[in-house]
Amino acid sequence: MKKTLAIVFLVLGTVAFFACNDGIDYEKMRKEELAILDAYIARVHPGAEPTPSGLYYFNEEGTGSGDTIKLGDRVQIYYATWALIDAEDSVLVDETSGYLDGHRYEPYSFVVGAGTSITGLEEATRYMQPGTRSHLVINSELAYGQQGSGSIGSFQTVLMEVEVYKVIPLDTE
Repeated sequence: MKKTLAIVFLVLGTVAFFACNDGIDYEKMRKEELAILDAYIARVHPGAEPTPSGLYYFNEEGTGSGDTIKLGDRVQIYYATWALIDAEDSVLVDETSGYLDGHRYEPYSFVVGAGTSITGLEEATRYMQPGTRSHLVINSELAYGQQGSGSIGSFQTVLMEVEVYKVIPLDTE
């Protein structure tokens, strides 16, 4: 009886594994993403080095003042988001963000370190100050990963233009 149950569970587990494996080569997709990311960085930001997590951030000179943003601070940002399609091209995917055609929408607000925004954006804010404008290059591991999100596909690097509008320190909330 135990042997029969073990065989049944083995067969069911194997069937479940192959049913979940949709035939997509995710490892290949990730390698392709990293090749596109490397080519983009070499073309647009030659010699740039990522943070230990793999995030690239480029703060515009002359922007930002005051203390750096800390874990637990609430930030309000304006942003625009693109999906990196290939080293030469990206596609705007967020049409309600703050920089489109000079229009300002309501700022996006989140608590740094609370896990309510993508990891790469939360990390990047730690290198910024109120008023900072930055260009972010966020690999899929720090963005939406294998599952993607909306117009951003599986294993797709995200490009963001971000401006920190306001910081509400943890101790004043």
